[in-house]
Amino acid sequence: MSFITVETAEEKLGKSFAPDGDKARLVLLANTWMKKEIGFIPKEIDEVLQVAACEIIQGIMAKAIYNGKEQQLKRKRIKGDTVESEKEYQDGSVAISKFEQIAKDLIDSLDLENPSGGFGGFGIELMRV
Repeated sequence: MSFITVETAEEKLGKSFAPDGDKARLVLLANTWMKKEIGFIPKEIDEVLQVAACEIIQGIMAKAIYNGKEQQLKRKRIKGDTVESEKEYQDGSVAISKFEQIAKDLIDSLDLENPSGGFGGFGIELMRV
């Protein structure tokens, strides 16, 4: 089971959302992003999750998602005779694209329940003997 299929992406984004040879890869990457973000695949895929997956597809196509990671800026200092500018980012902070922000908000708008009881798709059945 997956969050979105090529057919669903074509319905929501239009048949020409990407060249035919790229559609399967884009859908695979969107499904991968969604699974990693949520931690599991719900038993039933709400339409909101399909819209979120479409946002991820659009972000990938816009080269805003899965486009490599820049080195995290710790400090930037520019000093001149009259101008001094300095930047320092919080350790571990990362910028996310507007596509990811929208997808995360759509996901958060749902009360998703892990079908395996909260173990991220993995569980161990324990029996007392």
